Amino acid sequence: MNPYQTSKKAAVAATRIDLLLALYDGAISRLQQAIPLIREGDYTSAIPLMSKSQLMVTALAAGVKTEVNEEMGTNYLRLYEFIVNRLTRPEIPRIQDALKILKTLREGFDGIRDEAVAMERRGDFVATDRLKALYATA
Repeated sequence: MNPYQTSKKAAVAATRIDLLLALYDGAISRLQQAIPLIREGDYTSAIPLMSKSQLMVTALAAGVKTEVNEEMGTNYLRLYEFIVNRLTRPEIPRIQDALKILKTLREGFDGIRDEAVAMERRGDFVATDRLKALYATA
């Protein structure tokens, strides 16, 4: 089996919460990589990492459904907007602000992972293997 097929199979088997956690992990990892580069003055390497992190946060924001819970959804969107804004300049304090929020949110989602997986397996919401968007990115 080629790597593309293996990756596609793994993506289909992933739960929504795992995909969500993967986006947080990707954004956090890239920002952690960017900090030492900025300290060294290597903005050429740091800025693309920050941009990729912004894209991941934007993907998180795109998944917020305010019609399910308007107040909570709006609060998440505000946090994501704040994070993306903090990443518009390669400055360590701004990145640290974004990291603090991302890590806190990730920790919260990790805390409910088992329950979310159980809900998805019971069919309480659509499983990821039925999401057309997933296939578009696999």
